[in-house]
Amino acid sequence: MDSEKHPQRELTDPEQRIIAAARDLFMREGFSSVSGDQLCKAARVSKTSLYKYFGDMTGVLAAVVNNEGDVFELRIDHHPETEDAFWDALIGYGERLLTLLNRPFCLQLDRMLHEEARSNPPLATAFYQNAYGRGHRDIEALIAHGQMMGFVKRQESAEDLADHMISMWEGLRYVRARLGLTQKPFSDPKSWSEQCVKTLFHT
Repeated sequence: MDSEKHPQRELTDPEQRIIAAARDLFMREGFSSVSGDQLCKAARVSKTSLYKYFGDMTGVLAAVVNNEGDVFELRIDHHPETEDAFWDALIGYGERLLTLLNRPFCLQLDRMLHEEARSNPPLATAFYQNAYGRGHRDIEALIAHGQMMGFVKRQESAEDLADHMISMWEGLRYVRARLGLTQKPFSDPKSWSEQCVKTLFHT
């Protein structure tokens, strides 16, 4: 499972400028409306740098999404060796995820990409792998460790349990926010995360 983690590395200055400029442009104009030339001008970099670091505009989007997750430390650096530490790690991951989803930027990005992804399969794949897929892989690995250690008693696969966990965390609260019915889906991310973990795993 270690190969599925997303270790942080120090971004170069051109990479940082490209990500920051892309984040702003995507939110103002939408992904499909931003050209490589426009992004390079805003980031003050050459097209060579853009292709060197990100390959294409879909690669830029993946970096923007990953960067948001890294800011909120959406990763699991080690697998807990005690049961209390395991449940704390799972609840803590949920809290960080829901705190991230409370951000207006994430809601806007989610809405935009759900609209554009239907006509752009590579975009849909990149968004899923670096957003939803990233969280699913992290939680699956953690739950698999919990099963191996005997902390998790449920017999379903770690993959299925991770799916249930993320679905419970987000639930209809995030659907309402995506539809614009509420501005902040999770009023108390830590409490909601803990409640969902206890409900799913009967702790």
